[in-house]
Amino acid sequence: MTFLRALWTLLGGRGFRRLFVARVTSSFSDGIFQVALASHVLFNPEKAADAQGIAVAFALVLLPYSALGPFVGVLLDRWPRRRVLVVSQVVRAVAILGVTGLVTGAETGAAFFALVLVVFSVNRFILAGLGSAMPHVVSRASLVSANSVAPTCGSLAYLLGGGIGTGLRAAGGSDVLDVLLAAVGVLVAAWAATRLPFIGPDDTSESPTIGHITRSVVSGLVEAVRTLPRKARLLLVLVFLTRLPFGFLLLQTLLLFRGPFEHGRGALGFGIAAGSSALGFASAAFVTPWLAPRLTAVPYAARMLALGALVCAVLGPFLSPWSIVVVAFVVAFTSQCVKITVDSLMQAHVDDHLLGRAFSAYDVVYNAGMVAAAALGALVLPSSGLAWWPLIAFACLYGAAAMLLARLWARATVLDHERPLG
Repeated sequence: MTFLRALWTLLGGRGFRRLFVARVTSSFSDGIFQVALASHVLFNPEKAADAQGIAVAFALVLLPYSALGPFVGVLLDRWPRRRVLVVSQVVRAVAILGVTGLVTGAETGAAFFALVLVVFSVNRFILAGLGSAMPHVVSRASLVSANSVAPTCGSLAYLLGGGIGTGLRAAGGSDVLDVLLAAVGVLVAAWAATRLPFIGPDDTSESPTIGHITRSVVSGLVEAVRTLPRKARLLLVLVFLTRLPFGFLLLQTLLLFRGPFEHGRGALGFGIAAGSSALGFASAAFVTPWLAPRLTAVPYAARMLALGALVCAVLGPFLSPWSIVVVAFVVAFTSQCVKITVDSLMQAHVDDHLLGRAFSAYDVVYNAGMVAAAALGALVLPSSGLAWWPLIAFACLYGAAAMLLARLWARATVLDHERPLG
């Protein structure tokens, strides 16, 4: 009820309401588009991409988030953000319509993947722009609520879009219809962005060149990595480790529902598993603000890791559609609980002058963990995906992290106090 009350209160503000519409329509379109993409590339019998091909597709999707992430924030502090949102959505809509034409011709060559890369690359600017706009549409006292409510509703809209896309496919629809619906949603998001009030940046007097920005970002990241406190480095390792089970399980689920779990409804089964995972993410946003303060951050993260270990160990040997759905929920839930906790710990224990660069490094590590997980799965999983031992291995990883986290955190705290870096 607290969540719904906060949402209702925030929607009373015109600026937040318009930003909210821009976010949920954009996320809804993402859900539909990615279902169509998965259906066309991963569940099309004529394509039959293997595990290595799927891992490459993961890298393609995540490349913009890893490579562009450190630069996007700097550019959004130089360019008019409302214009960036509008232009980015229009460019994304054009690229999606280009994908529609190639889907009609059953094309998945270089042009197809280039357009898909454009869609995901531009989306990086949109997500960062929506986040940086928030202080301009809500009061400072409402920022915490807004930053919790808006992304959660965006995730739910993404889940709804994926569900509708999956439902249309199950009802006999086509990939072309899904992609066209996604394009319409993106255009609605572009229209909503044109209705936004001024969302910054406040200071546009400094206009360095792209080359200067690139050199500045790279040198800043190097300095941040060199001078980050040990506690922050421990948190980066923790985030990377929690992404491994999530990314690996996603690849394994794809292989299973394309093969032994297919039964004529592979895309639908994978959609249910993906929906369970999205529900796990959303649940973490409700549970963590309530439970983490009661346990304190590090013990709470350790307990979430222990929960992941328990579920993977118990359900790992019973590899079936229902067990995969349950494990997908728990792995997503525990990973997101740890991520939310890490966010707050980074904000609390990294000096402000390093915080922006620390989160840029965090962004790269977060997505690199997903790519590494997909690469690992491509190396060790059979083409059918039928292997129960990886879940037992991840149970051991979760368990070891749960047992060692408090001790390592205490050790890093002592070292940072006695011999600070930088």
